Amino acid sequence: MNRIIRYIFFVMLAFLFCGEASAQMVQFGKVVEMNSKGKTLSGVSITVLSAHDCHPTASDAHGLFKLSFAEHQTGDVIHGLRAKKYGYEVVNIHVTRDGWTLTDRDTLRIVMAPSTKINEARMRFYDLLESACVSRYDATMRVLDEDYANHSISLPEYQYWKLETENELRLAYHSMEDFAYTFARVNEDETNDATRELVSKLKANDMEGAMALVSKQPYETVLQAYTEFTTAYPLEEEDMSVKAGSESILEADSLYSEIMVLQTYANLFESDFATSGVKYAKSCAYLGVIYKRKGWDEASKLCFTKALRMYEMLNVIEGIEVQDKIDKIRQQLDN
Repeated sequence: MNRIIRYIFFVMLAFLFCGEASAQMVQFGKVVEMNSKGKTLSGVSITVLSAHDCHPTASDAHGLFKLSFAEHQTGDVIHGLRAKKYGYEVVNIHVTRDGWTLTDRDTLRIVMAPSTKINEARMRFYDLLESACVSRYDATMRVLDEDYANHSISLPEYQYWKLETENELRLAYHSMEDFAYTFARVNEDETNDATRELVSKLKANDMEGAMALVSKQPYETVLQAYTEFTTAYPLEEEDMSVKAGSESILEADSLYSEIMVLQTYANLFESDFATSGVKYAKSCAYLGVIYKRKGWDEASKLCFTKALRMYEMLNVIEGIEVQDKIDKIRQQLDN
């Protein structure tokens, strides 16, 4: 009888021991304050909303806490972490938003900051972002206005790049709040290269550089695109009296009249850019054909190039299919 009792006792003891051991997946963590060189934060309540096997806890006087999981094991991804303390917000929101992987080797680090400081920084960065984007818009429009006044670009080109500049500013306003939100939560205590570079740009008020780092993709401004485009395809003045060999365009009255009618399309922008742009491109292409038949190769090439430039600009506008026109003009230029 005593043997049976002892056997049952040891079985129960082993069962309790194994059960206790399996319940001891513990994630250690630490709560620190942003931009404080590691100052810890106590009294932060921490709850894992997605794990019923983990009881809520709080950071102690040293900012330390531990989360015990009865069913989850090392390597499991945990979502739904909530860290709360009155007057504070979580800064490294990727932990609460994207979750983290359970580990018994690394400490789960939660960074928080006073809500008032976060809001002040957000508003400050929003103002800086707005100022930078508006300044970029003004600078681009100054270049466009000056080039158009100096006849360096045609009216279709001016209309196109003006529209692009306005769209650039409109898109900037759509993303300004998100960038300000992100910049307000940049922790200067982080030691990785990406954070140090971002902090450096923010301190220098280089908002465009900071936005490029956060978006993690190269961004070409409209002004950069415009400068590259007009450098590659400079507009040349039309000179209707230029001699082509021994002939002059002005020699044939009928041809001259036809040319002048066609070229007026360049100034017919009484409707929208797309409609007038198509007219302009067709006119230039038709002039290219006429000049080519006359044997005026340079004048023909110039007109075909202008038509190609306009069709390429029109091709980026939704709903306008002119790729076939682009292909045909390229063939004309290659022949």
